[in-house]
Amino acid sequence: MANYSLVFETALIILISYVYPFEVGLGTRAVACAHFGIPNMSFFSLLFFFDECRKIFLRRGITRDKSGKIRYTGWIARNTFW
Repeated sequence: MANYSLVFETALIILISYVYPFEVGLGTRAVACAHFGIPNMSFFSLLFFFDECRKIFLRRGITRDKSGKIRYTGWIARNTFW
């Protein structure tokens, strides 16, 4: 869901910043692509990398015992699994 929300947020910002009726109604103005795209992609890449690493460690920290009960054995699984 985090990836979808990042894409939706970016699309919403583009809609508010570049579509004329929203510009006038909300009092915004267009931003140059270099100022808009470069910082946004670096932030997206950082969050994507962080979440993918978290999922790798999460999968390593979840085990099942003989009865099939799930146990959170790793620190990442116990503290960041939602």
